[in-house]
Amino acid sequence: MDHLRTPLAPALTQFAEKIINDAFQLTGKGLPCSVAAVSGSIVTVKFEVNSQFTLPEVTVPLFGPEYIRYPIQVGDKGAVIPFDAYLGGVSGLGGGVADLTQRANLSTLVFLPVGNKIWTSVDPNAVTIYGPNGVVLRDTSSNSIVTLTPTSITVVALNQIQMKTGSTTLTITPTGWSIAGTNGSLSDGAHTTSVTLMNQVWAALIAFLNGHIHSNGNGGANTGVAVTPYSGGSIAP
Repeated sequence: MDHLRTPLAPALTQFAEKIINDAFQLTGKGLPCSVAAVSGSIVTVKFEVNSQFTLPEVTVPLFGPEYIRYPIQVGDKGAVIPFDAYLGGVSGLGGGVADLTQRANLSTLVFLPVGNKIWTSVDPNAVTIYGPNGVVLRDTSSNSIVTLTPTSITVVALNQIQMKTGSTTLTITPTGWSIAGTNGSLSDGAHTTSVTLMNQVWAALIAFLNGHIHSNGNGGANTGVAVTPYSGGSIAP
């Protein structure tokens, strides 16, 4: 029966390799995947790999802070990255507090979007934010909101909206509005404007009045002008 005996050295090597491989299979797996479903900051992903194993779809948290919400869509591609401890207590997919117990290899994953060369081109030196329905900027309590959609821009503020360009300022408050600049101002209630502009309009009105041709009532026209032209003066205060 000597020919059936297994040499000790090769047997020990094979045994060690099996133990190592079994332990490796228990560790978390970082794998490419695509989004199959979205529920807020939680996504279900399917793995984009060819494997002899049947890999199930898994539900995992999306990478990123509360304060920036990515408009992740079904079909978006990325990868999952593994962590060494239970994440349910911090992701809301479960509860309790993590410990160092060995977890299943697909149970401590987080989805991370991955860049793609077919994305639309943008200014590489500017921060670009966009989404299928636009962009929403707001504070935590939604007291001030800027909403950009494919067809409109809406600005909502609790106390004041202000826009400036150079020395001109547009201000909107719950009680009124005003436009102020070096050439004059307009405001809700006061109704003031540029004196220069008002005088220009007034001068045009006087010129029209003094040069106006009146009908004589018989189908003809009086080709004369006003007998005593109206000077109009100035409306400057």
